[in-house]
Amino acid sequence: MAKCPKCGVKLHIWNIKAECPKCGVNIANYDWENRLEQDAIEAEIAFAKLRETLNRFKYSFVGTKLRIARIPVSVLPLFSFLLPLGTLAVSFPFFSKKFTLNAITIVMEIIGGVDIMGVFKGMNSAIVGDSLKMLTATIILVVLSVLSLLVSLAFLLLNFKKFNSKGLFVTNLVASCMMLASSFTFAKFSELVAGGSLAAAWQSGPSWGVYVSAALFLISAIINLCVSLQKVELPAVDEKSDAKAESEETEKEEANV
Repeated sequence: MAKCPKCGVKLHIWNIKAECPKCGVNIANYDWENRLEQDAIEAEIAFAKLRETLNRFKYSFVGTKLRIARIPVSVLPLFSFLLPLGTLAVSFPFFSKKFTLNAITIVMEIIGGVDIMGVFKGMNSAIVGDSLKMLTATIILVVLSVLSLLVSLAFLLLNFKKFNSKGLFVTNLVASCMMLASSFTFAKFSELVAGGSLAAAWQSGPSWGVYVSAALFLISAIINLCVSLQKVELPAVDEKSDAKAESEETEKEEANV
C-alpha cells in the first residue's frame, strides 16, 4: 500500500486526488529533485552491476586463448553425430541393402515411434533376447551421449560465472566413455547375430565415426579441464565508474538512515 512521501499516512485506493488527504502536499511533485537523484543513483548502480556481469560473461568465453579455443572444440562433437557410427547390411533373396547408422537417424527413429514395448518383450526371447539387449544398450548409450552434449552446451552458456567449474569436463568425459561403450555393445550385438540363424544374410558392426565422436568428446573434456584449472585473471571494469557508483550507493544508504 502506498504512503505519503511527507507525512507517511497510508493512501487507500479511493484516495485518487494528487494531494495527501492528511497534510495536503502534492504527492507527485513533493521533493521531486531528491527523488530524481535517487532514481539516477539506482540506475547507475544497476548499470554497474550489468557491466560487471557482461565483463564476466565476456571473460568466460573469450578471456584467454584457451577459452576461445574451447568454443569450437565444445561444438565439434555435435557434428560427429552426423558421421557413420555403425553399418548394417542385409542380403535376402530379391532384396539387398546396406544401412549407415548415425545418432541423428537413431534419435529420429525413436521419435518416429519405434515399438519400444516390443523390443523389451523381445529381450526375454531365448533366440534373440541377448542380441536385443546389446542393441538396446547401444541405442541408450548413443542417445545419452547426445543429451549430455546438449546439457554441456547449456551449461557452457548458463554457468559462465563459475570460472573453475569442472562440470563441462565431467559431462564430456562421460560422453566419450559412453560412445566407446556403444561401439563395444554394438560389436557384441553383431557378434551374437552373426552366430545365429541370420549369419549368412546379416552383417553389421561399429564404424569409424563412433571413434571420432569419442575422440572429440575426449578432446573437449581435456580442454575444459585445462580451462577449469587455469588461473582466473578477470580484467577490472572502469575503476572511476565503479568508485562513482560505490560512492553514490553509500550516499543513498546514508540518506535512508
